[in-house]
Amino acid sequence: MVLGMGLALTREAYHVQDKGGFAKGMRAFALGSTIAVQFAVSLVLGILGGRYLDELWGTGPWLLLLGLLLGLAAGTMGIYRTVSRFIPNKEPGGKNDRP
Repeated sequence: MVLGMGLALTREAYHVQDKGGFAKGMRAFALGSTIAVQFAVSLVLGILGGRYLDELWGTGPWLLLLGLLLGLAAGTMGIYRTVSRFIPNKEPGGKNDRP
């Protein structure tokens, strides 16, 4: 019974001191995992696609390397698009431009 009261007090103290820090941490974790998965999937699909085409056409490692480069490019573009949603627009006439 005393232990349960201590846990309840600890949770209340955590929520008072946290002020949204846990939510911010979870959002950051979600963004980081999204970026990692997006990059990894792009890279793996590029490599597997290049390897499949190499075996199909007998072109050696060249299409595998091309798939690797395309996977890297697609992963980089995906990361840029994902991260650019979180960076404010500082251009004149942009959405965040205030008089």
